[in-house]
Amino acid sequence: MRWGAVFAALLVAVVASALCTYWVLSTGPASSAGGLACSVKASCGVGEVAVFRMSSTSNAHAGTPGGSGYGNVVCCGGVTLPGTSCSGTHDTVLRLSAIDDNAHVASGGTYSTEICLSAGTAVVDCMFASSCTGGYACLATASATNNAHVADCNGVDDYATKVCCYAGDPLPVGGIAELPEVSGSSEPNYMALAGVVAAALVALSAGAWYARRRWNR
Repeated sequence: MRWGAVFAALLVAVVASALCTYWVLSTGPASSAGGLACSVKASCGVGEVAVFRMSSTSNAHAGTPGGSGYGNVVCCGGVTLPGTSCSGTHDTVLRLSAIDDNAHVASGGTYSTEICLSAGTAVVDCMFASSCTGGYACLATASATNNAHVADCNGVDDYATKVCCYAGDPLPVGGIAELPEVSGSSEPNYMALAGVVAAALVALSAGAWYARRRWNR
């Protein structure tokens, strides 16, 4: 009875440890994603940066944040040191066909005026996609990936193509941080699975040891 109680306690402890390991490794990284928050408004608040401007909230032309007179501003915040620098750690949000107002937008290098997003030392990644998920914020919607009009992301008169950006954890020194996919990822957490497998092996070994002791009596 004494050894049976010890084995039962050991098995419970191993299983609990495995479950905790799996929960921490599976949920920990996700909490750091999705800090970036963007919306279209008349003016940006404290801690926000004006990324670009729109002539309306639907079927609109676009303009630069400083040179345009449009009253609808795409503002982003929620991360440390947001900015619109096109140097250092940044990514291109979209490109404009004109410098100030009355511009169409594109996702690639068709137009020369570049609209960028930066966030201090954070990883920044922007793209045109069918949906903004996995920690990506929606800045605007576009009628196409080239020569396009824009709209906001409020679900009314939006376009199907989304302009999505992510700003997250800093790049590790000497390493590369893997960015989350916009469409989400279905890959298993191999570290967590390895922990569960190791715990199962410990439990099996303990069970075999206990069985041998009982058999040799």
